[in-house]
Amino acid sequence: MLLTLTRLRFESEVVKEGTLPRFFGPALRGALGLNFRRIVCVTHLSECEPCLLRFQCPYPRLFELFAPPDHPFAKRLSQMPRPFALQVPPPAQTAVNFSEGDPLLFRLTLWHHAESLLPYIVVAVQRTLEQGIGKGVQARLQRVFAEHPDGETKVFCADEGIVTTALPSVPIGQVMECLSSPLSHLTVRFVTPTRIDIGGKLQNPITFGALIKAANERGRALFWAYGRREPPWDGKALVQAAERVRQTEGEQVWWDLKRFSRRQQEELKVGGIIGWANFAGDDLTKFLPLLNFMTWVHVGKLATMGLGQIAITY
Repeated sequence: MLLTLTRLRFESEVVKEGTLPRFFGPALRGALGLNFRRIVCVTHLSECEPCLLRFQCPYPRLFELFAPPDHPFAKRLSQMPRPFALQVPPPAQTAVNFSEGDPLLFRLTLWHHAESLLPYIVVAVQRTLEQGIGKGVQARLQRVFAEHPDGETKVFCADEGIVTTALPSVPIGQVMECLSSPLSHLTVRFVTPTRIDIGGKLQNPITFGALIKAANERGRALFWAYGRREPPWDGKALVQAAERVRQTEGEQVWWDLKRFSRRQQEELKVGGIIGWANFAGDDLTKFLPLLNFMTWVHVGKLATMGLGQIAITY
């Protein structure tokens, strides 16, 4: 199967003033998942696993995927990685106040059943924004665009009331395209809190070796789950080579963040690294396909809440 990605930009306008957390990814993801389930669930079971519709229902296909019995890598996947990453603005120093008329934007990258899930996602976003997130912020979804290398395509407009299912997508080969000439320096920017856990230890600071190890694990899981094949890179060789790459300069700061878990009924820590790092090595070109992939799908933990967004420059 060919792995393809679709990046959606949601544009809305605030209709009732209020306040959002300084990083509102977890709040948006939580409310979106709750509304999505309310919209599509027909059996009203408390859990998806025993449901007869778990392989067809839009909710588990987006939020709680189960590997079908005929999946060739089912035994390797302790659980199916969720097929989307949320992109929200980087954390602010304090809670963010929104006034009526202010824009509220975020992005969502999908790589599984994007065309069939889009109408449900649009309705769930509409209801989430209408009901409000944070402390009182209500908004009206106006437009949704699919962004791609050739520009952008409008896939929803509230005034027209139509959701297109002809979604442009970007093949994984195009996402992973990179330079062919040798590269000795590159800069990684940790745009949103990046939470990399290796052997039960959160990485602070994030070394190049830790970054590539986490990227390899995430990329391999996504290829297994959605491409149903091995990834097109030698993960073991990349991880070994990454240990020889050194950081020349940078600034990495750990941001302490929390989210409330409805399922566990308690606050959980979701902090991570914000900042940047310059890395140098004999030839960094071989790492670019994997790193370019991570700029779309994020790296580390909690990508569905907007964590782990990185940018690469060289």
